Amino acid sequence: MSAGLAQLGGSPFMLAVRQWTGHRGSAFLVGVIFTAFTQSSSLATAIVVGMVDARIINLAAAIAVIVGANVGTTVTGQLVSFRLYDYAPLLLAAGAILLLSPQKVRVREAGRVLLGLGLLLSGLNTMSSSLAPQAEQAWAEEFLEMAAINPGVAILAGAVITAVVQSSSAVMALTIALAEEGVLSLAAGIGILVGADVGTCVTSLLAGLGTGVNARRAAAAHLVFNLLSVAMVLPVFQLLITVAVASADTVPRQLANAHTFYNLGGAVLLIIFLSPFRLLIESLIKPENTIKRRIFAKFGEIIKKWF
Repeated sequence: MSAGLAQLGGSPFMLAVRQWTGHRGSAFLVGVIFTAFTQSSSLATAIVVGMVDARIINLAAAIAVIVGANVGTTVTGQLVSFRLYDYAPLLLAAGAILLLSPQKVRVREAGRVLLGLGLLLSGLNTMSSSLAPQAEQAWAEEFLEMAAINPGVAILAGAVITAVVQSSSAVMALTIALAEEGVLSLAAGIGILVGADVGTCVTSLLAGLGTGVNARRAAAAHLVFNLLSVAMVLPVFQLLITVAVASADTVPRQLANAHTFYNLGGAVLLIIFLSPFRLLIESLIKPENTIKRRIFAKFGEIIKKWF
């Protein structure tokens, strides 16, 4: 992808991308809008890493887009919290009709979009209904109780699950659906959603393997930003819960709002302090790609390949 993007150097595409990401505010909006439409922050961050590696955008613009992607992915939770899966059969029917119609390509592609969305919502509804009875198992009850009391447990679970399935949007939607079933408490659900933002960083880290120093910095910035966001939210976790409760009447809506508030708050802070954050990332990831101090020499070479 990086090689293909590099071939676009000097083209109207590259000039447009540079113009859109020339300011931190517009770059942030690019990340929000792109992720809101594609429903994949992983896709957004992977593309951004490739663009940085191809020198189409600079590191500061890449960080702003990645932060915007974090906010854009909360749109998934907002959609699911409004019980849109109740309309899955209608979306499936409309999508199938448009896809099979002898109309223009645009019409058929619109049908493909509706069909895919219907399948997604229907699948999430089936998964949440199937998982709900599992919450009655002894191990599940113990975990949910721990997650409700200790947000660190829920955050770790959300990070691990998302790192495995490679989709924070799927984990987010499933978490909200389980809350609708009464399986997850608000505290446990918020913790899992916060952890999902950390777990999705695995995608950008993988995309940064074998790339130039700025691409590795962009991938690292995604991880560092989310870890800093977690560190900032833990001391005020109960306040976030209180704000979420006051924002809506149902747990699914409260969960979706809490995730939006969390990501938006972290994004605003980072956009304000974008320059110091960029300097921090540049100091962490050196051009020479060396590690002078090794705690575990056995893993030193692996760390060097990643960063």
